[in-house]
Amino acid sequence: MRVLLALLAFLWASPLAAQRAEVKLDVVVPQNGAVVEGPSVIVANLLASSKTRELLRSGFTTGIHFRLELWNEGHLVNDLSGRLDWDVFVFYDPTAKLYNVVRRMGNTHENFGGFETITSAETQFDGPFRVPLHPSHSGRYYYNLVVDVQSLSESDLDASLQWLRGSSGPVKGNPLTALRSGLGTFLSRVLGGGKQEYQHQSGRFVVP
Repeated sequence: MRVLLALLAFLWASPLAAQRAEVKLDVVVPQNGAVVEGPSVIVANLLASSKTRELLRSGFTTGIHFRLELWNEGHLVNDLSGRLDWDVFVFYDPTAKLYNVVRRMGNTHENFGGFETITSAETQFDGPFRVPLHPSHSGRYYYNLVVDVQSLSESDLDASLQWLRGSSGPVKGNPLTALRSGLGTFLSRVLGGGKQEYQHQSGRFVVP
């Protein structure tokens, strides 16, 4: 009961009491070769929120969804020339006492392994990360980056763990078994899948 009251007090505490580093996003366009290389995405402090860190320690996976858009700037309206999405999952393995990090873009899966601290886990995906999205013809362009950070609900956890284990069937040996308890289910409903969204727009660049 004391644990439940402490967690509820944390979840409903004023956000002004939380001290967190500023989230930073950047999209670096190569000065030469913008047509063939694509930009580098750099992020920082996406896991710096005290609430996100506490939920990770309590066994809730953090899902980070990235969406990079390429826009062609026109005289009257701007056209979407392309888009790429990818995901990063960070979850705590209480048995090994490690924070695991994986990244997925299309059919490419990267498992960065386990790390002792959240900070060291975050450094695995904060960049620079080269994204293969670039103009195919001349024009004036810019990139728009959207990043969503979310503590996943119980059903989302099942889906992500199935993907992590490469299985389309029921998940077995779930390391986050605490979510199967009444407390875990209750907290996932209290959270309501709260999401933090961040955006960043690159500078304009011209492809001759």
